[in-house]
Amino acid sequence: MTLHLSVVAFAVQALCLQLATPGVLAKTGDTVFDYVVVGGGNAGLTVASRLSEDPAVQVAVIEAGDFYEIATGNQSQIPANDALYNGKSSNATNPLVEWGFMTTPQAGVNGQSVHYGRGKALGGCTALNYMAYQRPTVGALERWAETVGDDSWTFDSVLSYYKRSLNFTPPDMHKRIANATPSYDMPTLGTDGPLALTYPNYAQPFSTWLAKGMEEAGIPNIPGFTSGHLNGSGWLVHTIDQTTGFRESSEVAFLTPFIRRPNLALYKKTLAEKILFRNNTATGVRVASANNTFVLSARREVIVSAGTFQSPQLLLVSGVGPADLLKAHDIKVVANRPGVGQNMNDHVFFGLAHKVNVQTSTSLSNPAVYAEAVQQFRNEQDGPLASPGGDYAAFERVPDELRANFSQSTGHDVGSLPSDWPEIQYFSLPAYVGDFWNPGAGGPTDGNYATIMATLVAPMSRGNVSISSSSMHDAPLINPNWLTEKTDVEVAIAAFKRVRQIFGTNVLQKNLTVGSEYYPGNKVSTDDEIYRFIQAAFQTMYHASSTCKMGKHDDEMAVVDSRGHVYGTRHLRVVDASVFPFLPPALPQGTVYMVAEKIADDIKSRR
Repeated sequence: MTLHLSVVAFAVQALCLQLATPGVLAKTGDTVFDYVVVGGGNAGLTVASRLSEDPAVQVAVIEAGDFYEIATGNQSQIPANDALYNGKSSNATNPLVEWGFMTTPQAGVNGQSVHYGRGKALGGCTALNYMAYQRPTVGALERWAETVGDDSWTFDSVLSYYKRSLNFTPPDMHKRIANATPSYDMPTLGTDGPLALTYPNYAQPFSTWLAKGMEEAGIPNIPGFTSGHLNGSGWLVHTIDQTTGFRESSEVAFLTPFIRRPNLALYKKTLAEKILFRNNTATGVRVASANNTFVLSARREVIVSAGTFQSPQLLLVSGVGPADLLKAHDIKVVANRPGVGQNMNDHVFFGLAHKVNVQTSTSLSNPAVYAEAVQQFRNEQDGPLASPGGDYAAFERVPDELRANFSQSTGHDVGSLPSDWPEIQYFSLPAYVGDFWNPGAGGPTDGNYATIMATLVAPMSRGNVSISSSSMHDAPLINPNWLTEKTDVEVAIAAFKRVRQIFGTNVLQKNLTVGSEYYPGNKVSTDDEIYRFIQAAFQTMYHASSTCKMGKHDDEMAVVDSRGHVYGTRHLRVVDASVFPFLPPALPQGTVYMVAEKIADDIKSRR
């Protein structure tokens, strides 16, 4: 999760993997397919790839972006570049691969309007994300199954779908240092799927010490984060190809190897403008590409996988959503579903930083150190550029001594969660990021600095996504509503104090940290000062979900049923993070792959 922008501006030509546009791409013009998939991201390419395994089925994929390896000179492939477009400033974007969305002003964080990174490329957000792979707890998925009224969503029931995507490779301990040996639960990890998963070929020295600090702080090591149990600490497994050292996105895993299938048509640099209906039956999608507008018709289904912001936006401009909102924009109502765009969940985090006596990403601002790192990655696929930075993590429920400070309402909120659902996740970040407005700029230059990030993984605040017009060419209105619930504020304050406790462990004080806390420093100590610091220094984890939430038929706010069908319509499904009934603990990319595998299997079994 290297956020030092001087690091990412290196000469990628030396590392460039030449990727010609494969296959014969689809031509513009009205065409008929069995399935039309909107969105070539995490879920969309997984679904399209699985459906097109049947040569008798014709599948089209619509993607507004291009191959990110071509669009950015392969910068996105290098693991250390995982946070290229993740600052809060509107300047932290690249229109070739990222939408450049800004949120509406956020009351919970002093009115800040924040850049919210979203992939505009084949691979979607898997072309930009931090690559770490985790799964929710058993209890969280039990709650999912109860919420949607379908026991096929319990952890044991979906484990095979989690595994189906994966091609796990054990860590290369010839390249990783000896005290960075991960433990993992091999029976939960698939080895026959298309998606490469492994531990990076370089372990951050800061993380090796943090592992010891976590143990001293009472957070024990556990065998990975894939077994349905999260409370504990461990090395993170990532969607990285161990052989090349490169990012493994859904494009690399689910599209490129199969692009020459004659029954799979790719419409890249093409925007889905509207879902077309006959009465309430989806019949196709109107698209725009290079000043041409045409229709891709679907004999069987339209599958929307445009992401947590644009899936609800596309439904809304097509007539599926709250009737009052649709009428206000002169949109014909196909199905009055008040939940479209509502119920947005997200994870936020913030960090405290110290100067440390081991090499971190801040050292890469030294030209000689940086040049050596480039050679290491080019020749051996290891070294600092081979690591996403955030390579160690820990989960816990807030300890009792901090929990005692919770108000009655906060105690009730966190007490309503399943017993195995943690409230906080910590990340190792061997870099200085400050308040995220311009990560990497204006930070200290007198040595190595590192940050422990604290993430709220049981947020109670809920936001929404809406529209400003009837056109997909206009950005959606994104209102995450971060830190508007008292519970989130109190848990965040506890998390801040807990990070100080971890940095204050004997093992870190004696062996790692140099001097006192650098950021924010001892000027922040009271609960009110901590709260104000968090408001200024927070950042989203880019885990927005649940804006087309899955639910029971009698839940008026549910948008899809447990098989992804959009209520009030026929032949229309949504398959991406927007259908999560809520955002479970753990990083979501693994669960998005699981959802896509499960619903693709449902489609194939019923046709």
